[in-house]
Amino acid sequence: MCFNGKVECSFTCTNRNSEAGLHVTFYDRDWQKMPFARHYPAERAAMPKPRNYEKMVQLAEKLAAPLKFARVDFYEINGRIYFGEITFFPGNGTEEFSPEKWDYRLGEWIELKTILIAK
Repeated sequence: MCFNGKVECSFTCTNRNSEAGLHVTFYDRDWQKMPFARHYPAERAAMPKPRNYEKMVQLAEKLAAPLKFARVDFYEINGRIYFGEITFFPGNGTEEFSPEKWDYRLGEWIELKTILIAK
């Protein structure tokens, strides 16, 4: 997740097609598990950092450089990086955070002072 063109946090989606259901687990820029969930439960244990994580960060920041916020998705499969998508409204902007304070904390990471309005 890029704020002002910089990766501030990442997340993994696991167990999509299992009985346990989807888990979404957030990590800070240093791949330390963050203490919140967004709509779906987080995994109890942290996942290992992807082998190509730093390259994914570089690519995400290049794509998101001119943007105030964007989620840039990559997948690592057998040591190769694959691009997924870029979105400006993850979860349609409606998925709740638990605890709720993290919704506000992430929102504070967006620098809004320099927004230009087209005329």
